[in-house]
Amino acid sequence: MKLFTKNDHIIESVLSSFRWIFLLIACGYYYFYLKSNNDAFLSLLLFGLVYMTVAELALHKTPLNSKRYRFMTKFSVAFDYVAFLWLVFLTGGAESPLFPIAYLIILHVAVYWRFSGGVLASILLGVGYTVVLILKGYSFQGDQLVTYLLDFMFLLFMGLLGGIIVSRERTMRTKNTKLEDMARKDFLTDLYNHRSFQEDLLTYSQGKKPLMLVLADIDYFKSVNDRFGHMTGDNVLRKICFLIKEEIAGNGRAYRYGGEELAILLKANDEEDAKKCLLRIQSAIRELTYTVDDESFQVTLSYGTALFPLEDHIEDCLRIADARLYRAKRMGRDQICWYDQCLEGHAR
Repeated sequence: MKLFTKNDHIIESVLSSFRWIFLLIACGYYYFYLKSNNDAFLSLLLFGLVYMTVAELALHKTPLNSKRYRFMTKFSVAFDYVAFLWLVFLTGGAESPLFPIAYLIILHVAVYWRFSGGVLASILLGVGYTVVLILKGYSFQGDQLVTYLLDFMFLLFMGLLGGIIVSRERTMRTKNTKLEDMARKDFLTDLYNHRSFQEDLLTYSQGKKPLMLVLADIDYFKSVNDRFGHMTGDNVLRKICFLIKEEIAGNGRAYRYGGEELAILLKANDEEDAKKCLLRIQSAIRELTYTVDDESFQVTLSYGTALFPLEDHIEDCLRIADARLYRAKRMGRDQICWYDQCLEGHAR
């Protein structure tokens, strides 16, 4: 299943705007230039208005990659195809000035299905256009045949060229995204790295949105490495980080701050929700069991928290969370030292 990106959303927004423009052009051409008026065009107009309004709402009012968003954006290709052929039929067939809309449809399809999509779209549009001309009584002889062949060839050319350009752009963007991920993420844990943490702190400090900043440290991690080896230690670290990512999905980000120390940024519009999320993480990590050579063991974490912007600037919150982390360790480890200085949890 293809996931939509912000760039795809921008493309969809632009295409949606073009649909409204082309609808106005088609209405003006049909009613004022051709001076025609029949139920077929009115039906197409009403259908287009209803669909485009619903699509506009889905585009701007629903979450990216929601089922409704994906359905409307993908179905829009079918709508464009039918509407285009209908418009060409009603506005003169081979003489229709709206024929170039086909090129935009091909590029739209190529955005989602790349080279094969662009080629397939050009072929389907060519076949549909041929059927329209047959229904309009096109002779396919002499100059008309040459015009038809040129139109068909241009559709194929746009499909080939558009598919190649989009495929190359997508390949380059995928490579760039992978390089960016490599620069921003920790290879071992797949969490964001210290650099990303500092960049995100700056972004949050500018936005002033409520945030719970958490610094966490694996208790007695050195003893795990010394007793079971660094490969086991790496495995423990990976499992803990994966669990944290799963628990905070959609509510924040997790980072490998350094060594066995982790950082978490939780959205704190509702402080109680942020607290519950951290408590779930603490409880789930306590339940993890590791086995090496028939010997099982568990690990815990200590946590220090700070609340931004309630407690101070973001830099001060980082310092406060760090101090509370060490306080949690001094109080017996496996503790959460909250932003209100209260300690919760119990040593085990």
